[in-house]
Amino acid sequence: MNKKLSFLAFFTSLPLYAGAMGEVVPPDYPWFASIGTGYSWTEKPGIKNPDPAVWDPAIQGYDASLGDRGFYTFAIGKQVHQYVDISVSYLNHEVFDYQKFQSGALAGQPGFTGNERTRFFRLSNRALLVNGFLHPNRSWANFLGIELMPFVGGGIGFSHNEVRDFHTIGNIVVAGIPIGSTSSIGKPSSKNSFSWQGSLGLNFRPAQSHLSVDIGYRYFDGGKFEGSSLIYTNSAGWLSAPPWRGRLKANQGFVEFKYSA
Repeated sequence: MNKKLSFLAFFTSLPLYAGAMGEVVPPDYPWFASIGTGYSWTEKPGIKNPDPAVWDPAIQGYDASLGDRGFYTFAIGKQVHQYVDISVSYLNHEVFDYQKFQSGALAGQPGFTGNERTRFFRLSNRALLVNGFLHPNRSWANFLGIELMPFVGGGIGFSHNEVRDFHTIGNIVVAGIPIGSTSSIGKPSSKNSFSWQGSLGLNFRPAQSHLSVDIGYRYFDGGKFEGSSLIYTNSAGWLSAPPWRGRLKANQGFVEFKYSA
């Protein structure tokens, strides 16, 4: 929570910071558009058993990695002050995959999936953000005709998160023979959630060129996601169940190719 409040205070202070710096010097190429790509290293989403009376006990718990995935971005923006850029960006991740092995004995749950089971689901994430960036009014270095300029920024917006292919493969013993049984099948479930990012990096621009490249680091909070509240089990049919909940968070490395006009 402290991280989020600090970030929001920084983001909302950008216009005040710009207005305190005196006369605006019009940039040569104020408008820009960019296309980018990168890679996300996710943090665990914080999934917990939402109701032990419904969901099976698990010695290993419910939290597990979503995996690390690539993404691409599009953005359009404008330099509104010699120190400040603003932009609107769209980010789309490759699909994340959750997989968690669990063990735990029967404790009265409906649709019990056996003493051992593996849980699965897939998560897609798309985000739309409004961003602000601070940078010097001129490049800090020029190396072989390439101008280098650092930047720091942040953005707020919303993410569309969709959970699908939610199911469990349990180890069920029938007549003394263990067999795999697919159960706890959830319908696709989507959720729109507040998201934000904080970033820093370097801009590389050939002198007097319209083209440049941003390379940097971003912390991305993709917001909350939620599983289905209606689950099909092969022993008890359709059941209403408290949905799983988690949050997508990732450290990102990115490169963006920018054209200014």
